[in-house]
Amino acid sequence: MVLNGGNLLFRRENLKPEKVIAGKLLADVIINSYNKMGCDALNVGAYDLALGVDFLRKQEKRAKFTFLSANIMDKHDKPIFTPSIVKHVNGVKVGIFGICDDKLKLKKMPGGNKIKVANALAKAEETALRLKAEGADYIVLLTTLNTRHCRRIGQRDLGIDLIIGSSKRNRISLPILIDDTYIVHVERGGKSVGRLDVSFLGAAGVEALSPAVRYKGKAVGENLFLLNHFLPLKLEIKDHPEIAPMVKKVETRLSRLRQVKANKTLSITSGDSNSRVVAGDNYMFADACNKCHPDHYRRWQKTDHAQTYKSLIKVEKHFDEECIACHTLGFKQPGGFNDIQHVGEFANVQCESCHGPGRKHVESKGKTKMYRDLTGGKMCLRCHIEERSPDFDLETYFENVCGAPKAAK
Repeated sequence: MVLNGGNLLFRRENLKPEKVIAGKLLADVIINSYNKMGCDALNVGAYDLALGVDFLRKQEKRAKFTFLSANIMDKHDKPIFTPSIVKHVNGVKVGIFGICDDKLKLKKMPGGNKIKVANALAKAEETALRLKAEGADYIVLLTTLNTRHCRRIGQRDLGIDLIIGSSKRNRISLPILIDDTYIVHVERGGKSVGRLDVSFLGAAGVEALSPAVRYKGKAVGENLFLLNHFLPLKLEIKDHPEIAPMVKKVETRLSRLRQVKANKTLSITSGDSNSRVVAGDNYMFADACNKCHPDHYRRWQKTDHAQTYKSLIKVEKHFDEECIACHTLGFKQPGGFNDIQHVGEFANVQCESCHGPGRKHVESKGKTKMYRDLTGGKMCLRCHIEERSPDFDLETYFENVCGAPKAAK
């Protein structure tokens, strides 16, 4: 089965007006992608309601999987979404239900006055006991509750075997066993997936399993054996042949939207001193560094840093504010620029991207030191995080760009 704990479609509980069109495009491609992946169920979380319950109900009609929530109710105390489902998997009757955090900020949500959220723990108990009475062999709770509340549910002896959490406050991935309830939280943001292999043990118990499985997994109670996998989504994983073109199409449309936004709302040109966030030209740019540091300049010219802005243009993401900060110099920084339509001399990762603004250093002819200490390459890790640079090796990259580090005196 393919299950999602919730908070799938958006990043927050409400979207700014200028983000609505992009949000709808992304929601569409996520639903289409999950259809292709054969998803079985999604728990409705607070972020999924960012465009309102009516919008989400329309998405539900397009989905080939079930939207679950046992505690999101209408004003007449009737569930808006399906509270629970039962799936038959390899002869096992699996009951699945969803619970949303009951502290939703309904006043901030479009149409929040149409819904109310019942007590999460009470509804979890009610639904789990009902599934048990209906003969479910294995019960799964999908939830956006935090770890503390998941633990409390596990301690209540409700017969829940697995809790899959997607709390906006949690980023843990290691599983927790509370009595006989297994709790997992997969990191949010689409950076990883979790897989849990569940084996129902016969009379031979764990001895019937291969040693490779037996020593990696965990026996729970007398009849279950669990083997958990945490799988980071790295760039080397091949794209799905049908999903990748859909994502590319949406990325192209988003790029055009950002360009339209830039043209309509930003009128500052790169040659105007007013394009700087604060008065004064604090950045001197790489050419100024070349006058005293020609060897370093020539080394920089041969690196990818000298072409980073071109790489954004190539993939049509040069109007994406989430990307541009790591591909230019001084974006939204004191003395930098804030006009993504006219990047000008701020293009690419330059010397001052790491060392900081160099005006005082240049004007004093080197007597004033650059203010950033690059010891240990910590500056690199602002942009070279795992999902962006999966093959990044700090020592090797640092030496390629800056030369071998100087020995400490």
